[in-house]
Amino acid sequence: MSEPDLTGYPVGRGTTKALSFYGKACCTIGAGETLSMTYPGAAAAAESRALLGTALEALQQDPNIPPEVMSVAENIARAVGALFEAERASSDVDGKASVKHAMGSLSQTMALLQDVKGDHRGIAVATQALAQVMGKLFPLAQAPSMRPSLTGVGHAATIASIPPHKVPTDAKRASVANPAPIATGPREKLEANVGATTESNFYVGFSGDIGDGGVFIATYATLAIGALVNVLVTLPGGFESSIPGVVRFVRDPMDMESEPGIGVRFERLTAEQRDLILRFIRKRPPMFYDD
Repeated sequence: MSEPDLTGYPVGRGTTKALSFYGKACCTIGAGETLSMTYPGAAAAAESRALLGTALEALQQDPNIPPEVMSVAENIARAVGALFEAERASSDVDGKASVKHAMGSLSQTMALLQDVKGDHRGIAVATQALAQVMGKLFPLAQAPSMRPSLTGVGHAATIASIPPHKVPTDAKRASVANPAPIATGPREKLEANVGATTESNFYVGFSGDIGDGGVFIATYATLAIGALVNVLVTLPGGFESSIPGVVRFVRDPMDMESEPGIGVRFERLTAEQRDLILRFIRKRPPMFYDD
């Protein structure tokens, strides 16, 4: 029997139960019925939910999937539930919140898939499907929210016209066999204290690999895009390590919808740094960001 968790969505104990929950969410709308779509991004949410079915099916049909992937399937099921809520949302604000909830579960899923040892066809197919879903959801999460009194046909048309974010056609599990060289030059020193509830957090992109991602540092300070930095990352439990990086994005302190700060892409992670960050990601989903 499934157990509730703090997300509010059912949590099963394996791929079969995750698929069972997925089936219930998909089949709530009967044949010939239509869902009243008030949230302008409802259509994209529905398309994304269908793609997640492809990811779950790929994991279920691969007989060599290791047991640790079961928790990944549960994350996908949570995202399915969140997207179903987005389809039913009565306002732009509620729909966007559900989309962000789904993205949190999926960004964690993509990162955890990178930690599975060996090559598995099911994981490769699931990773590609997840990247496509994130490509559809990312623009919805970035679109300005419209309050209920201001949401109308014009805003719905604007949301509907936003194209999916371009997803690399070769989105797949990344390799750390040939790391890129580290840029030379003077570097700014930054500190990132990342915990269970901090605004600062790790982020991943379409590959899902934390080595291709980085860390978001909540701060009112600003640096130029492309600036070289050394980030002293501190995690619960006393882990502290300096990681070289480059500023990839900056959030304006005047942006009322998101926490101001700096996004730093990691240039290189040691095996120990990577393992410890992944251990943290198992407990707290990373953010999602991609150019």
